[in-house]
Amino acid sequence: MRDISFDNLWVDGAWQTNATVAIDDAGDVRGISTDPARARAASARIAGLTLPGLVNAHCHAFQRAIPGWTQRAVSARDTFWSWREIMYAAATALSHEDLEAISARCYLDLLRGGYTEVAEFLYLHRLHAGNRGIRRAEDALIASAANVGIGLTLLPTLYQHAGFGPLPPTERQRLFVRSTTQYIDDWRELRDRLGGDGAVRLGIAFHSLRAVDLDTMAEVCAELAFGAPDAPIHLHIAEQRSEVEDCIRHHGLAPIALLASRAMLDERWALVHATHAAPEELESVAAAGATVVLCPTTEADLGDGCSEVAHLLDAGGQIAIGSDSNVCCHALSELRQLEWSERLRREQRNVLTSAVETAVADRLYAAALAGGWSAVGRRVVAGAVGGADADGWRPRADFVTYDAATGDWAQHPPQNYLGSLMFAPATPYPRDVMVGGRWVIQDGVHAHAAEIDARYRATLTRLRPALTRALEQH
Repeated sequence: MRDISFDNLWVDGAWQTNATVAIDDAGDVRGISTDPARARAASARIAGLTLPGLVNAHCHAFQRAIPGWTQRAVSARDTFWSWREIMYAAATALSHEDLEAISARCYLDLLRGGYTEVAEFLYLHRLHAGNRGIRRAEDALIASAANVGIGLTLLPTLYQHAGFGPLPPTERQRLFVRSTTQYIDDWRELRDRLGGDGAVRLGIAFHSLRAVDLDTMAEVCAELAFGAPDAPIHLHIAEQRSEVEDCIRHHGLAPIALLASRAMLDERWALVHATHAAPEELESVAAAGATVVLCPTTEADLGDGCSEVAHLLDAGGQIAIGSDSNVCCHALSELRQLEWSERLRREQRNVLTSAVETAVADRLYAAALAGGWSAVGRRVVAGAVGGADADGWRPRADFVTYDAATGDWAQHPPQNYLGSLMFAPATPYPRDVMVGGRWVIQDGVHAHAAEIDARYRATLTRLRPALTRALEQH
């Protein structure tokens, strides 16, 4: 057991000065004290502004390599679907070593961006490039997360069809395809291999309703429930208008309404995007206790549209945020974009507030904190960090600290601290980051940053011909 004192710590949505956090050997929080004597006796004192770490609830790490390649028009009217072809080309070109190098850089960027846990939505489960034959992509991601020191929730993803019907997968999609039996066997093998390793959590994912039919989803959930009754379940849903229209054409219901009609939704489900979900569908998500994972910068980059997040929050729904394609790897920027998109759409300011919480930044951070940990099958005690709940469960000691030279927060009263960080003219980066009681960034330095960056740059150089050819084909 050790005590660490924080000058300014965000606890239950409010700032506490000289708060002392007791951290046990497992890296969990045992409690918080405001006793000055205990603060003076603490083993370390952390100056600055400290927030509990956020979960990146939806990430495709390999896509960190392609944003620079997708900002040039390849057709008269670029869409998500034209972007997807460039993404497929990158996926096809990757070796195991490439994926490890790219994901390590991605995870380092996420750590520097205020995330302490990442949920990796992995449909690229095998790699053909290189001279080593077919290798499991999961191993590259596990190694990268361990090297960086970020928490990892691995979401092996089932992908079977190109569209409703079902349509057979395209040649490039075959890299992602597994039979139902193969997916279940692979998932169990991975669970057994991970054993009791608390560093990696394991969940279940289905690419989308267009890629996996409902009967198959139900079968997989039933088969895996015996060994993992609490495993989170993730699903892309209602991201594109055409997806919603196709779902209605084939099933007579929009995507979330279709899930609800089968009574499949509960608190284990994390629905990614829900961009074109109707208000009544979002109300059903809220009623079921499921989480909607929003990826505002990716949704803006791909031209997806904006979800009815205000309606979801007002209905008591739960949200998380994700970096998705990793065009942005910064948590506060993701939350800022969420609010800004609403301002543009509604032509008003400070949209995502409530009668109880009038500060945009504070409401969004609290929502993303609770929803993010829920999306990976964990909880946040009393909305932030603190002692054990009634079941004896304790939160992990994950903290992100910004110093007084970061932004203008130190010149503001406490009620403006978080808003001044989230809406700072210059993107704020933390000085110190703790994951599971261990400092992984200190004084702005990560021990393996230079090595990670060098491998990543070499990988991009190697991939350049393949991505150039992909653009030329369009």
